[in-house]
Amino acid sequence: MDSKKILNIVTIVLLVITVVILAMFAFGGNVPNQSYPTPVYTSTLLNWAYILFGLTSIAAIIFPLARLFSRPKQAMKSFIGLAAIAVLVLIAYTLADGTPMKLVGYTGTDNIPSMLIFSDTILYTMYFLFAGAILAILGSEIYRRVK
Repeated sequence: MDSKKILNIVTIVLLVITVVILAMFAFGGNVPNQSYPTPVYTSTLLNWAYILFGLTSIAAIIFPLARLFSRPKQAMKSFIGLAAIAVLVLIAYTLADGTPMKLVGYTGTDNIPSMLIFSDTILYTMYFLFAGAILAILGSEIYRRVK
């Protein structure tokens, strides 16, 4: 079987599973006796997101390593991309603030510097990636029009 065909099948299966889990989350009802509406399948959706994140992380590391042996020049481009993302995350980490927040009525254990720095790092990284995506879209459109 062709590798593209396998990839298409895997992509379709993952998409179908995601749509089913999203439908369960959206239409599966709420947990009774909660102060705020809490969907029943929140943990299922979060666990699926963790699985997809793990698969993506593994693929982002394994495929460049596999390509290193088959096509070394192209593998270096992949490693440059991974290094750029690592630098971006490092910049986001340096911007993160770990000052505990004053939250009225919150008694949880997540208002600590390590968790706050972690969440800030993720948020700043997402902001940078979103801005980069918008700039890439605009830049490619401008380049296409000028060319």
